[in-house]
Order: sequence, then structure tokens, then C-alpha cells
Amino acid sequence: MEGTITAILRQKNDKARASIYLDEAFAFGLNEQTVEQFRIRKGDYLDRELHEKIVEFDFFIDAKRIALAFLNYRARSEKEIRDRLKREDIPEGVTTRVLEFLGEYGLVNDGAWSKAFVNDKLNRKPVSAKQLEIALSQKGVSKEVIGQTLEELNSRQTDEERAMLAAEKRWQRILRTESDARKQKQKLYTFLASRGFSFAIIEQTYKQIAPGVELDEEMLEEEPPTPTFQLRKRAIPESEG
Repeated sequence: MEGTITAILRQKNDKARASIYLDEAFAFGLNEQTVEQFRIRKGDYLDRELHEKIVEFDFFIDAKRIALAFLNYRARSEKEIRDRLKREDIPEGVTTRVLEFLGEYGLVNDGAWSKAFVNDKLNRKPVSAKQLEIALSQKGVSKEVIGQTLEELNSRQTDEERAMLAAEKRWQRILRTESDARKQKQKLYTFLASRGFSFAIIEQTYKQIAPGVELDEEMLEEEPPTPTFQLRKRAIPESEG
């Protein structure tokens, strides 16, 4: 797009944007910040190369505003921010610039975010490191960051300890609602498997919580299926965009 700028008018519905007219005809809208950044003035000639630079910078201003509004509700992973900007058709190169900007100010950090995410999950219910790994992976966190996060977690609390915490509370409920010993064991087995704990840990936990009672032979024949961890999707309010 080329031409002489014949007018720069503040938009009525958005005072932070201006309408740019080339050769007496409306050409495009820009953020006021972009206008000032490039010192765009009436009478200037806009060639194609300059227009491309202006548009890219204007995308950056829009993307930064969207990302900051998105972060205003809670901390986000890098992938969550990328996905949010992708829905607004922000170019990948601009998205990378926004993430670099946010990183410089400490507003996005997958390492810190992963630790907070794990702590939040465990505050609500004890689960296995495997289940946390799946959840972090679904959030787009790198394997390296996941490994560091879980290594630190396991140095403070092991899967065996988390399994016991989960079992203690559940076991009392099972005892109140089920009188059959075999079904009691099956229910605890299924419950702990759903939290991602391994068969060995489930067996060990059961022996500790119900000492003197052996697991049934058929329950020892095969390990529980690997549990899947499905994150619930949350609709993002319009105000976040």
C-alpha cells in the first residue's frame, strides 16, 4: 500500500486508534502508539516497505495488549499465550516478540508457572508425578522444564507419600459405605489408579492402610491401566480478549 497521507483522524469508537487516509481515501487504522512511534504526519509519503513495518509494529501493540489482559486473570504458560494470540490471527513472529517482552518483565516463565500449577493441583488433591507430568505436557510445557519441576517436587514429597495422603481420606469413606473386604480393596485400588499411582505403590499403600490383609490373587495378575488426565476446558470470557 502506497500513497500520500492526507488525513489522520482519531476514531470515534476507540480514542486510542487513528484512521489513516491515503490520497483522500481511508486506508487503515492504527494505534496512536504506532502513529507516534513512526512519527506519522499528514503530508508524509508512505511506501510499501514502510507500510509493512508499521503494520508489523501495530500488530505487536495489539498482541501485547491482548496478552497483558489475558495475564490479568491468572498466570499463564507460554503455550496458553501463544494459543490466545493465534485466535486473534497474530503473526507467529509478532507472538514471539510479545513472549520475549513478557519474559523480560518476568510476566511469563514456564518454570515458575509449572511450580505454581503443580502446587495448586496438589493443594486440591494428592496425585502422582506421572499425572502431573501429563497435565504439564498438555499445557505445552517443555520436557526439560517438566523434569526440573517434578525433580524438585519429589525431593520434597514422594509418590508414596502422596498416595498415602490420598488413601487415608478415601479409605474412611470406603469403610463407611462398603462392608465387603474384597470390594473395599478394589475401590481403593481403582481410586489410587485414577490418581496415576503405579501398581507397586498401590499395593504398598494398601498393605500400610489395611495391615494383615493380603491382596486378592486376581488383583495381582495385572497392573492397572495407565490413567488419562483430561483437563477441563474453560470458556474464556469476552473481557479477556
